[in-house]
Amino acid sequence: MIHEDEGTAAITTILLLPLLLTVLVGVVQIGALRVLAARVASAADLATLAATDDQDATALEHTGALRLAPDAVAVARRYFSLNLSQLAPQLAVSPDEAAAAADVVAFPVAPAVDPLTGWRYDRPAVRLAASVPVRAPALGVLLMKDTVRIDVRSASAAR
Repeated sequence: MIHEDEGTAAITTILLLPLLLTVLVGVVQIGALRVLAARVASAADLATLAATDDQDATALEHTGALRLAPDAVAVARRYFSLNLSQLAPQLAVSPDEAAAAADVVAFPVAPAVDPLTGWRYDRPAVRLAASVPVRAPALGVLLMKDTVRIDVRSASAAR
């Protein structure tokens, strides 16, 4: 009777091992994607902060009012690309391509309402919305799509 139980346990383990490994790989990949999504969101946040921090110094000196620099959109794209460059091996496109495809809008006059998000800005602001494709090789092994899009939206206002 003991020998029969040992054989049953071995067969059960052999049959369930592929299922357990598949679940383990899926959980690890989803965890990695969550970390990557947080890093992409941080890249967007830092890009909008850099763009709003780049104030028009002449307007500030003469009027005392905060005004976005004329190149705020370009600054946001450049910093988004620079921040994404740390994630380049995990991206399905180059950081420059991801930054170029991002929807970046400056709202130099306040108050303003963003037509994409409906957010209201009471100060000059920059908004970045992007859909960044990232690699998920473990999902490809599990016969799913090996590329996942991470959608981010970030806005920063001058203070």
